[in-house]
Amino acid sequence: MKKRLFPLLLALLFTLSACGGAGSGDASSASAAAGDMSMDTNGWAESADTADGGSADFSAVRQNAKLILRADLTLETQDFDAASADLEKLTAETGGYIESSSLSGDKGSRSAYYTLRIPQEKFETFYAQLGDRAHVVYSSRSSEDITEQYTDIETRLATLQTKHERLLALLDQAGKMEDIISLENALADCEYEIDSLTGSKRHYDDLVGFSTFSVTLDEVQTLTATPEGSGFGAQLTQAAKTGTRGLVDSVRALILGIVMFWPVVLLLAAGGGAAVVIAKKRRKKREAEWAAQAAQPLVPPEKDEKK
Repeated sequence: MKKRLFPLLLALLFTLSACGGAGSGDASSASAAAGDMSMDTNGWAESADTADGGSADFSAVRQNAKLILRADLTLETQDFDAASADLEKLTAETGGYIESSSLSGDKGSRSAYYTLRIPQEKFETFYAQLGDRAHVVYSSRSSEDITEQYTDIETRLATLQTKHERLLALLDQAGKMEDIISLENALADCEYEIDSLTGSKRHYDDLVGFSTFSVTLDEVQTLTATPEGSGFGAQLTQAAKTGTRGLVDSVRALILGIVMFWPVVLLLAAGGGAAVVIAKKRRKKREAEWAAQAAQPLVPPEKDEKK
């Protein structure tokens, strides 16, 4: 009796797996539809209330969706050491960590590049505090809605867990060697898929739980002027400030270049002075020769006597 029921149980197991795959697709479609209702193309909610002029609060939306938040900022500072230390301290106080960092340039024109991971619930606070701690010349932020992918992984994991339990139960009942080998192979494949999906789910949890900030911190002598409006007057003012700053920077660079390469400048000056002296001597010599030739009397040529 057990041998007759075993093939039927095995067939029912594979039928269950097929049904689970179909259920995964239905759950993904439902998740995508829900995401389309609450999110725009960038993942931010269009219906957030900003009528009071304050920043929108997206915490309610994030509770119902799996969002990967990212921000990219370029900051300037005239006190590089203090600003970099303040940035690292702010990251730690927020509960985040530095994923990577690098430093380039010489003192006076250094640049630091940070990849920071900040808890998602502190995203807005950290984003605003960066603007308060340094001069922002560029900033952008984005979000990616992965609710559909995440729900699909959860559904597939649940189906695979059920399949794994059924395979173990069938393995206990198997009597033939070929059936045991077949079930063990199916168990190995099932466990591999479970491990792969679990890793993907863990990766998504990390990306969702900790938002990513890409921050560039530049050391400058003069802060870049930022426009205070979008009208022609604001653009004209910014152009004037930019032109003045460019002239000052050019004069400073010229002076620094002369000081840095003073031996070459000295040699060029000495060579130019020597060339001028030699040219004057040659000119005086030619003028003296011309004067001597002009002072000599003209002697008419003698005519040959006729024989």
